[in-house]
Amino acid sequence: MLWSRKGLTTVELLGAALCAAIILAALYGFYREQLFNLLLQEARTATLEDARGALDIMVRELRNAGFWGTGMAPAGCKRIVTATPTLIRIQADLDGNGDCSSAVGDDVTYDLSNGTPTCPGSIMRRNGNCLVANVVVSSGEPLFTYFDIADTQLPGNPPLDAVKRIRIAFSVQVPEPTPQGKKSGRTIRSTLSSSVEFRNS
Repeated sequence: MLWSRKGLTTVELLGAALCAAIILAALYGFYREQLFNLLLQEARTATLEDARGALDIMVRELRNAGFWGTGMAPAGCKRIVTATPTLIRIQADLDGNGDCSSAVGDDVTYDLSNGTPTCPGSIMRRNGNCLVANVVVSSGEPLFTYFDIADTQLPGNPPLDAVKRIRIAFSVQVPEPTPQGKKSGRTIRSTLSSSVEFRNS
């Protein structure tokens, strides 16, 4: 009979425990790596969605600038009220009631600011509402760049009647959510830009 009544030796048990520990360590390392990759992808997606959503709103409202529901500008209304590299205020009469401040989107201001504790480094919309947080603008490049009808770049504070196109460029940047990223201070950045040509000029 080929039946052995011997048990396992201590060396065999230790070998089996070592093999199990190696397999568990490999599985843990794989799981940890996948978790960090998932955190990075979620952060990248979130910054891109925040930037894209803000840019879409800005483009849509800037295209409406100078739309007068009655066919002519109401008294005291202008297509562009203020234009600087970090701020623009536009007006329209979207509901056609002869007033450029009654409907949502009639009088809109976008302002690059330090934000608030809950919305740091942000683009603010209208009365201090946070449109998007964690905004950075590349060095030497303004949030808003203005162009005339010949597509020539205008100065930072342009003559308002000369503006035909606006270029918007900004990034949303957040700290990398992994332990290595936090330790090294690495960040995740999504950069977007778009141009808006005024249709109502």
